[in-house]
Amino acid sequence: MSASREKKTRQDLAAQGITDPKKIREAEEKAKARKSNILYGVIAGVFVLVAAALLVWNSGVLQRNAAALSIDGEKYTASQVNYFYYSIKNNILNGSYASLYGVSSSTPLDQQVMNDTAKMFLGVEDEGEITWEQFIHDYAIEQMTLIVKEAKEAEANGHGADDHTEEEVASTIEQYTAYAKENGYSLKEYLKLAFGKTMTVSTFKDMIRLVDVASHYASEYSEELSYTVSDLESYYNDNKSSFDVGSYEYIYFKGTADSTTDADGNTVEPTDEENAAAKELAAANANAALERYNNGESLEDIAKDYDNGTYSSTDSASNSGDTVTTWVFDSSRQAGDTAVLESDDNYYLVVFRSAGRQEYASKDVRHILFRADTTGLDSESETYEADLQAAKDAAKAKAEDALAQWKAGDATEDSFAALANELSEDGGSNTNGGLYTKVLKGDMVTEFNDWLFDESRKPGDTGVVYGESSNYAGYHVMYFVGDDVPCWQVEVEDELRSSDTEAWQTGLTDSAEVVELSGMKHVG
Repeated sequence: MSASREKKTRQDLAAQGITDPKKIREAEEKAKARKSNILYGVIAGVFVLVAAALLVWNSGVLQRNAAALSIDGEKYTASQVNYFYYSIKNNILNGSYASLYGVSSSTPLDQQVMNDTAKMFLGVEDEGEITWEQFIHDYAIEQMTLIVKEAKEAEANGHGADDHTEEEVASTIEQYTAYAKENGYSLKEYLKLAFGKTMTVSTFKDMIRLVDVASHYASEYSEELSYTVSDLESYYNDNKSSFDVGSYEYIYFKGTADSTTDADGNTVEPTDEENAAAKELAAANANAALERYNNGESLEDIAKDYDNGTYSSTDSASNSGDTVTTWVFDSSRQAGDTAVLESDDNYYLVVFRSAGRQEYASKDVRHILFRADTTGLDSESETYEADLQAAKDAAKAKAEDALAQWKAGDATEDSFAALANELSEDGGSNTNGGLYTKVLKGDMVTEFNDWLFDESRKPGDTGVVYGESSNYAGYHVMYFVGDDVPCWQVEVEDELRSSDTEAWQTGLTDSAEVVELSGMKHVG
């Protein structure tokens, strides 16, 4: 088409109200451009919104404020529930029983099933399969419910948060801040690592307060329970098997052959014939040993003559239901009774002394502890042993000085108590004059125990003794107060108190109306 004819056509179309095709194309291109600009703008806006949402999501703001649990109509956030969830999880994964439980931090918890040992130790009665994730989830809810109920009851009885609570909060925050700094984190970052991304410093403090109020009230509730001697006698008579102990001595005769090693260093297990011969020898030796005992020799001396015999003696064995203790705790047993007992492939020669409740007196004692300062000691250093001994010697010198200071003063129990409050480094007793009451054999470290239960001990006796456990090494300045109630009464009262406190706690949780809310998906 010629230019003149194209022009004529455009004019005719315009006269008919029809837009010039060229302009139409131009308009269409502009429209497309505008649509593209709008589309790209919308897309960019969406990306900005998504990015912002992700930032908010990853920060944990939305999740931590989501209502996860309702207890008696009051809602609790995912952050609050996570405090209990992660406390339980960390305790299990980092505890000394993790390998026994068969749980691993390298495999998702919802892919790990609890073994029977873990169920037994943790009181899980469900015989079916239960994953670690489900257990921790359920246990967190159970524990939070109990703590909330105890705290509510505490507040209702005028035992809410106080200065001690705030001291506990400050102390805990100080500890966690130190942990965080050691590992190169801020407190805020460290808490998120330990308790999940929903945790904040503010929530952490609130939960410390809640737990502190609840735990102190539960302790007060338990301590205020009281029982008469008649109550204790009645409970003992109904549960003798839980408290009676047996006193006996025995020789254990091994009835299986030992494995050997061949020329290549490989272990060679004994044959059935060798095991049978070992069992026959164990039986013969046990009966021969019994004859010698009946002729006046001691079991301990007799055992020295047998390669397969091992002597043992105990004064406080409980009835475990095995072959030996079943015989020991037979109601017909009399002092001096003897028996040769077969247990699997082995034999025991047993001499019975007595069985019953423990009547020895528990003890009351005050002490002042001076810990050996091992701060900064390097166990890999060549001078470590000498440095450690120097720290122990310094603690001993402090203890001896404290005892001399006491003797130079009034030298009374009250003055000792005052000195303990001033000087003792035992956080468990430095606010009550260093006093421990109703102490039983084995309650304290060996050296402390041996001094306290020395048969010659008299009220007012003092001394300095060394003590060492997994938590400390140091010296105790001792003050013997005197005898307290019989051992069996302490044990029965402890059992009654524990049982009644547990019944109270069970009543609290059973009465609670607990509902899981949508925010539970942010827990764990």
